[in-house]
Order: sequence, then structure tokens, then C-alpha cells
Amino acid sequence: MSTFNVYPAIELRGGMGLRYENLGMGTRANRVDAVRLAKEYEKAGAPLIHLVNLDGPFLVGESEHSGSVLAGANKNLEVIAEIAKGVKTPLMFGGGLRDLNSIMKVLSLGIKRVALGNAAMRNPELVRNAVKLNADAVVAAIDGKNGMCVSQEWVKVKEMRVEELARHMKTAGVKAFIYQDVQSDAGGGLVLDPAKRMGELGVEVIIAGGVNQLADIRACAAIKGVTGALVGKALASGTFTYAQALEAAAAGLKERK
Repeated sequence: MSTFNVYPAIELRGGMGLRYENLGMGTRANRVDAVRLAKEYEKAGAPLIHLVNLDGPFLVGESEHSGSVLAGANKNLEVIAEIAKGVKTPLMFGGGLRDLNSIMKVLSLGIKRVALGNAAMRNPELVRNAVKLNADAVVAAIDGKNGMCVSQEWVKVKEMRVEELARHMKTAGVKAFIYQDVQSDAGGGLVLDPAKRMGELGVEVIIAGGVNQLADIRACAAIKGVTGALVGKALASGTFTYAQALEAAAAGLKERK
């Protein structure tokens, strides 16, 4: 039977979670207790919670920072350790992971999965080493536009379809992917065909970016091969509840062909 999960995403800045407040034509980000927010999502039944570091390259990326510590990222490191101790729900972490030491550090704190974004697309060796370390913990994030990779350094081809890059990564041992269309993330509406083609490879595919309405969740769930969606601001701002998100996901699953 096909499955589809809705994964809440908590954005972290300076050791605090961000909860968004709708203000007319815009939103305001309010800083809240990230541990408490994670517990709310756990109570709602989330099977996994995604934590996002917004404070730049991760502090243990010594290859880039020569051992320097970014204050905000340092506080995020502390809070993800607190969240890992405070909830039983598996956690995924992404944002600023640039080397194997960073990955190992995060996993040692109780994080179950690491999402590698730009590093995954531009550093094949890092991905291969991370897979050797723990293949089940590695999730590669691919950014696309019009079905093409925004950037990639796996092969010397200027233009490559996202599913072809995913195929290369799968060969390297990657089992799970996050797909984000840059136009969707900018408010241009969901673009799901690339994720569908990635799903045909027999890998886990999670949609990120642009999932802002219940209809978006339903549309994602209706795509065969797509296994989940990351939902951040819409849940954090109260656009809909997690229970409503699950209902939309169930409706989408029924529409699969």
C-alpha cells in the first residue's frame, strides 16, 4: 500500500524556533521555544520532525571556518540536542552541513537523518562518505527549475534533469531525497512532475517548498512515488492544523492511480 507522510519543519535561528504570524499581506516571525514546538508536533502525531538551521554554515564545518564558532549556529547545536532529548519522534536536520565532521556531530546528538542540500549537489565525495557512515541517515536535497538541476557537480554536464542526478546519487547509495522546485518555493505554484520521475527510480521522495495550502498537500499525496512533504510556515502560522494536513494527505492518497 502506498504511504505518504506530512513532516513538520521547524526553522531555527539563534537557538529559537520560528512561529509565523499572519499580518495582512505579510507575516511576522516570532521566536518561540523550539523544544516546546517539537513536543507539540510530536503530540499531534508527526512521524518525523525536520529541523532547519537558518544561521549559515554549521559551526562544526571546520573546513570552512578554521574552527571559528558562529554564535547563532552554536545555539542551534545546543537546542537540537535538547529537542533530541525531549522528544521520542525521529528528527531530521538540515542547513549548513558541509563536511563529514559536521554530519557525525549532528548524528551523535540524536539526530536520525541529515539533509544535505548544496553539499549533496556539489560534493559527490561527501555524499559517498556519508553513505558509508550511515546510508539510512542520508537524505539528499535536489533543487530544480523547469525539471532541470539548478546546479550539480556530479558529472561534467551543464544541463541535467533532476531525475538523472537522483539516479547518480542512488548509484552512490542514497536512498532518500528531498525535491524543491525553486519556482514553487518562490510562490509560483507546485511543480510535481520532476518529483514523480524521481519516484519512478524506487527511492523515497519528499517535496519541500511551496507546500502552503491543504490543496498542495493533497496534490503531493496524489503523486505516485512521492512519499512525503515538508511543511513549515503553513503549520507554524496556523494556516491549517496538523490534523487537517493528515486529512488532506489521506484524500490525496485515494486519488493515486
